Amino acid sequence: MSISGIASSSLPQLGAGPQIQPSRRQSEDMIGRQLEQDLQSGNLAGAQQAYYQLAAFGANGSGPFTQPNMQSEFQALGADLQSGNLSAAQTDNATLTSNLLTNDVKAVHQDQKNGDSQAYQTAMSNLKGDYWAVYGQQANNSDLQAMISGSTPISVQA
Repeated sequence: MSISGIASSSLPQLGAGPQIQPSRRQSEDMIGRQLEQDLQSGNLAGAQQAYYQLAAFGANGSGPFTQPNMQSEFQALGADLQSGNLSAAQTDNATLTSNLLTNDVKAVHQDQKNGDSQAYQTAMSNLKGDYWAVYGQQANNSDLQAMISGSTPISVQA
């Protein structure tokens, strides 16, 4: 199976001025969102394509590539997509995205505890981007505070 690039038509249009290219992280979030949508709608071919686009990012310090357990969850998702087992892929993805958000929250806590404001801002940005990729909407302050405080358990439905 070949890995195709991101079609420019799939990127958000940012006004009438010159086009601003999304960062690598933003592109990863956009493809992650497409994977979510395709899995939710039962579009196996679309989910397979989004998975391979996401996998092409490789180990870049973000997403499902940073922790060994998440790497194996991501690989299980790929195996289920490749075999055509949509139901198992949806379950795999729910586990993967719950763990992704949990890891983002842990990073926010750790960077806040360490007093590293730059790392904290990066961790918050990652949490916001992953939240959007999973839920398809921007996280509001109360959503973020509930996640960070632990008052809302992170659970993504398959």
